[in-house]
Amino acid sequence: MARPAPAVDRTVAVLNLLAAHPDTAFSLSEMCRRLDINKATAHAMLTALADSGFLLRNPRDKSYTLGPALIALGSAAAARRLELVEFARAPMQALAAATGLQCVVSSAMGEEIVFLAVAGEVVPFGPHVRVGQRIPLAPPIGTVFMAWSLPDEVDTWLHRAAGSPLTEPELERFRNGVRAVRRRGYSVGLEPDVLGVRLGQSLDDHEAVPPLLAELSHTSYLMDDFGGSTHRIGHLAAPVFGPDERVAMVLTLYGFQKQLSGTDIDGLAARLTGTTREITFAVRGPPMFFRYRIQDSGLIGS
Repeated sequence: MARPAPAVDRTVAVLNLLAAHPDTAFSLSEMCRRLDINKATAHAMLTALADSGFLLRNPRDKSYTLGPALIALGSAAAARRLELVEFARAPMQALAAATGLQCVVSSAMGEEIVFLAVAGEVVPFGPHVRVGQRIPLAPPIGTVFMAWSLPDEVDTWLHRAAGSPLTEPELERFRNGVRAVRRRGYSVGLEPDVLGVRLGQSLDDHEAVPPLLAELSHTSYLMDDFGGSTHRIGHLAAPVFGPDERVAMVLTLYGFQKQLSGTDIDGLAARLTGTTREITFAVRGPPMFFRYRIQDSGLIGS
């Protein structure tokens, strides 16, 4: 087991706080209050980050913002993903126009999901998504990223759930959800309001998202069976596979303004997966039938 590294954890917390509020300058006192860090420790850490260019320190009010050294790091990390996004722009714009929904491209980077591109207008019942926003890759979010992963990767994801640990029945429900997404080729999630969870329309507050997701993780958020009734869904999402045969990006549709029948959902899912297959082909990823053949061989966990 890796040894704890409190200094690294504190540094990451500072950078995450500033990244979640890119237009806000924070004083030393405000950062210490928000992150529960000792002032002396924080001052030494912030000074080192500012000296290396990872933070900027305003000489007038002594407040801190993100620094220019992070641009090079971010550009290097995102370069390959952004290259793939260029293949998605025209198809996702066409999909948004055809459905009247908002189409968002996202990618998993470490333990977070990052929004890389948006097409279509913001519509009622849709989140206010901004390119560069990040949310945790933790249950119930990210099933479509995990559905083609190895069993130990799925287990790692399951144990990232915020708040109280998932119970065994909840863990099994999520595993069934992973299997359902892999079998169908796309993910369907209920509108959180239907479940009594106020997820909110803005994803800007990086600190407020985890407790909301923790609440959502204990609900039946993902749909396994459409049945014969209508449903108020929150999202439809499908994967784009890269040349390495892993999920490179996910296309998600938001902004459903009426309840949908199973037939309606199937029709929209067919449009969505047709688009993701088109992009997968363009980036030289494997065809879907190949993915299912790998699944059936047992190389990918059931």
